[in-house]
Amino acid sequence: MIHAQVTDRDAAAARSPIEVAMYLRSRGWVTRERDAVCVQWTKDVDGEEYEVVQPIDSGLRDYSPRILDVLRTLGIVEQRSQLDVLRDISHVSMDIHSIRAFPADSPPGMIGLDDGVQAFESLRNVIVAAACSVSASQPQAVQPARKPAEVLRFLRDVRIGPSAEGSFIVTAHTLIPPRLSSDGGALEPSEPFERRVSLRVYDAVRAAYNAANEALDSVDGLDAFTTSVRRGVSANLCEALVGLGGEAGHPFELELSLAASRPLLQRKIAPVRFRHDHLPVLQAAAQELRERVAEEGVVVTGSVVRLHREGSGSGEISIAGTVDGDDRLRRVWMNLSADYYLQATRAHEQMVNVSVRGDLVRRGTRIFLRNPAGFRIVPDGDGD
Repeated sequence: MIHAQVTDRDAAAARSPIEVAMYLRSRGWVTRERDAVCVQWTKDVDGEEYEVVQPIDSGLRDYSPRILDVLRTLGIVEQRSQLDVLRDISHVSMDIHSIRAFPADSPPGMIGLDDGVQAFESLRNVIVAAACSVSASQPQAVQPARKPAEVLRFLRDVRIGPSAEGSFIVTAHTLIPPRLSSDGGALEPSEPFERRVSLRVYDAVRAAYNAANEALDSVDGLDAFTTSVRRGVSANLCEALVGLGGEAGHPFELELSLAASRPLLQRKIAPVRFRHDHLPVLQAAAQELRERVAEEGVVVTGSVVRLHREGSGSGEISIAGTVDGDDRLRRVWMNLSADYYLQATRAHEQMVNVSVRGDLVRRGTRIFLRNPAGFRIVPDGDGD
């Protein structure tokens, strides 16, 4: 079998000495000698010893030819393409989440524009759901619209990776701090937040997959989703998974590749593949969770678009606006006391925005705000 070779010196020079060293160590190479400019690594394969000389200063004039030599030897030892080896060196410090979609009526590697945009947004939402689950002090079936600062900081460091061959594939890359001790790769309380999020993504997606299978086989199958909340399953996660299926609900597969710089030797991570018939179950589960569990303490801001009451007491209104932390325009219904209802009437007549805090729940196709409090007219220029 002929494997592709790397001849691009710029591509080789872009790999740092640290990346190369971490890759070699993760593949079982051991250091024999070290001097001021290079490290000699060796590895025994079926009784035959192989050797590579890794430069430790990327400023050397012959740095890229030396890296190309390392790639040639690794390609021989691993019996695979140098391009694949180079890619894995580039990703040695990254956990990679890959979504492989299988849209019908699309050439390999392609997808409809709308479904493609939705795939990227849904992958982000899957990661956000997992990060919120890790950050929360207790499991949440419905996550708050306003995300914790820790989650927002984490998201700024997640990167979208290049597409790959095959069906349509999107990837998200998370930089993981290397493991400096040789402790066998067991998960510890000291595992960094980034790694805990990666594992929560996988565990929550696997739990949602198992719950969907149970729901297809059982009359009370949706209960499997509520019992899986402790594993990171939430309405938000289920909705994000549905989004990955696109408008037509095509099958898709999620795969996790852990950074070689921080291995977990005790984990088996097989791809999770969702079928078309899983997606309606996930959608129903998301709606069920939102109807059972209120999203507490949210602020709705927008304009009063409907007023209704009988007599002079309390009444029902609806607001077209946004929920804090979410820019989507939504219509929210609520029952207000007499005093609040009068304020809402004035706001409607004056065509000014209002703000109100409460607990958000879904009932069928409508969104309701329970326990409304702090109803007020928002002055011009006040976005709070």
